[in-house]
Amino acid sequence: MERAQRILKKFSKILKEQGAGPLLTTFKGYVTYALYDRWKVRRLRKFPPRMVKNRILFETNDDFTDNCRALFDYMVANGYNKKYELVWLVHEPEKYKKYQAENVKFVRNFKKNTTIRRAAAYRYALTSAFIFYTQAFNWIGMARKGQTFVNLWHGCGYKANKNNRKVFFDYCLVPGDVFIETKKEFFGCSSRKLLALGYPRYDQMMKGSDAARAYKEKLLKAADSDRLILWMPTYRHASSERLNEETLNNEFNIPILDDKERLLDFNNFCRDNHVLVVIKKHYLQIPYDFGENVLTNIVYLENQDLEDNGLQLYEFINCSDALISDYSSVAIDYLLLNRPIGFTLDDYDAYTESRGWVFEDPLEYMPGEHIYNVQQFEQFVLDVKNGKDDYENQRKAILAKTHNVTDNYCKRVLDYFKITV
Repeated sequence: MERAQRILKKFSKILKEQGAGPLLTTFKGYVTYALYDRWKVRRLRKFPPRMVKNRILFETNDDFTDNCRALFDYMVANGYNKKYELVWLVHEPEKYKKYQAENVKFVRNFKKNTTIRRAAAYRYALTSAFIFYTQAFNWIGMARKGQTFVNLWHGCGYKANKNNRKVFFDYCLVPGDVFIETKKEFFGCSSRKLLALGYPRYDQMMKGSDAARAYKEKLLKAADSDRLILWMPTYRHASSERLNEETLNNEFNIPILDDKERLLDFNNFCRDNHVLVVIKKHYLQIPYDFGENVLTNIVYLENQDLEDNGLQLYEFINCSDALISDYSSVAIDYLLLNRPIGFTLDDYDAYTESRGWVFEDPLEYMPGEHIYNVQQFEQFVLDVKNGKDDYENQRKAILAKTHNVTDNYCKRVLDYFKITV
């Protein structure tokens, strides 16, 4: 009964947001799954195909991105694919033809316009020795003897658990030992499953790329600017209502710049000081809407912009001269670059009450300018412009507590699991 209610609620949402066409397609997908695929998947589980010991499967929340992408790129660049078959589950395999290489395969994950997994996706999951992913992989529902499920995850920050997740994995990565206890509680798992190896995407962030640097120069030239500050707020108003953080209720749902006048004044301040602020929204955040305001030095960066320029987010992060964040895990990641960080904290008290923190004193783990108003925000911009940085020693001290640093994160992960060339 509860399952039927969830499905009906989902159908109602699709009808309201997308219309009758997508609703019909989704309905057909469910019928097909109930009449055929469900039986076939059960049969696959009961009589699974032969395991392929050198097969490695990848899946990410957004196709072909994040930690899995960084690990995959490293493996191909260093010839691991000559020994291992690398399989990606994606929405549209045809988009990735240019990434085809020896022993590399892109497999359609879902039935078109539905969330129903294709039987082929199950088959590859059931026959892979290693499964690397960055979100919940609960749909497999089981692991065969000899398989290893590795949750590469997507970051450890300041926020306490909102909902405990019973996510299946054999191992999950964290940046450093300080996060083992917090993720143990979050996932409801034993500490031995949490590995302080750091994330594969850190290699992208530390090295950057020529393409990312060229894109930065393009943005700076368009804004007549000399410095680029990347602003990555955590989500407040999510695409899923159950995840909403009702700690900000202003015109734009963004910290500090809570009305049109402040937004335009801050934009003009950045313009006059030749500083560009690039806002990259959290993937859960509903799009920001700045209305008809003409902004010259505040740029809104979409995932599509990165894709159009052949970039991964962490390559671009390397290009920034400073970071503005708040309670997001990216601030922890950014410590590795040892560059200025500003923390917007105008909803800190509300966030403390509604969500709470993983650290007893979270402010101690925020080594940078603490920003509560526009004046402090502008001062941070001026400091970045003038090369003033009073927090380097604090960043290094917090880095030592939060990270297990190495010069090659991808290799360290692969070596741990004895995946060698």
